Amino acid sequence: PPSACISSPGVGASPAPPHEAPRPGTPSALRTVLVAGARRVAREWTPRALAAGIDLGYEGPVQLQARGEQLLLREALSNLLDNALDFSPAGGTVAVTLAAQRRSVDITVRDQGPGVPEYAYEKVFEKFYSLARPHTNKKSTGLGLPFVKEIADLHEGRVSLRNGAGGGAVATLSKCITPSTLARI
Repeated sequence: PPSACISSPGVGASPAPPHEAPRPGTPSALRTVLVAGARRVAREWTPRALAAGIDLGYEGPVQLQARGEQLLLREALSNLLDNALDFSPAGGTVAVTLAAQRRSVDITVRDQGPGVPEYAYEKVFEKFYSLARPHTNKKSTGLGLPFVKEIADLHEGRVSLRNGAGGGAVATLSKCITPSTLARI
């Protein structure tokens, strides 16, 4: 699939020149080992998935690095997993996939829930908008997906939510990269 991050030379984050240290707290200041972080987050959510009767799996490369705020990227993935588990039925599957694209690193969370109603597509990333969970009819605070969007924006990336071809929802967090910010080790 095409990358969600399209940029031209000179647009977006670039690493600091060798003589200049990156500013602390900026996405270019930190190197995140994405595979370890994604696996760790998936492992942390496994007890909740098992308690709900949901199979939670991870698929991706063995090693992959990019620059970013590790804590924020972990929180973004945690929010996506929280939603996926809330909307998935018992006996269902939630899959976390990490993939390097031409201009991005994509973290995708797929569930087997009811998907996103058409009327909600434009609203799901608005603060305080929430859909009722199918098993409880309860709504969340409506802050999770807007928070994920803010994290994507901080990393000069994007987040998307769509319905999967076979049902369920597919959330993708794309972190834009340049050749100098991605390294396979």
